[in-house]
Amino acid sequence: MSSRFGPKKFSSRGKYEDRVQNTRSEKKVAGEIPLLVFSFKDFDTVQCPPGQTFEQWEKEGLLSKFATKLVDLSQKNIVKAQQQELITIYGKFPENSDFKCPKYIQDDDVQWAVIKDVGGQLHRVAGYIINNVFYVVFLDKDHKFYKMKDK
Repeated sequence: MSSRFGPKKFSSRGKYEDRVQNTRSEKKVAGEIPLLVFSFKDFDTVQCPPGQTFEQWEKEGLLSKFATKLVDLSQKNIVKAQQQELITIYGKFPENSDFKCPKYIQDDDVQWAVIKDVGGQLHRVAGYIINNVFYVVFLDKDHKFYKMKDK
């Protein structure tokens, strides 16, 4: 009776010697979440105030901070941005807002959100998200897009 633990236990090993090493391809992860991208196609300067223009943000030193924030966010997906509390998604357009939903945006089809802390705790950029695209709609340096109800 031969034992598999005997002196010839490694004799079958030779058939793998011609195998090429380090040829294994990386496994693709199904359902990878795409990185955030930004669009300004629906940017609204009609509601200024309560919003602001790029020129106003430039005068106040906020425009470069906003650009820096966009660079940082474009290296993250929506899940990471939410986990790091850089973006808050509200869903529907907020009822307690000094802004009005632009008529050209179908509110039922979008998730309204803000980019938080753009050069200060109050400064925000409001817009909506579809898939991985954040559509910038309002510059909101005074936190008037989603106002907190008085306690």
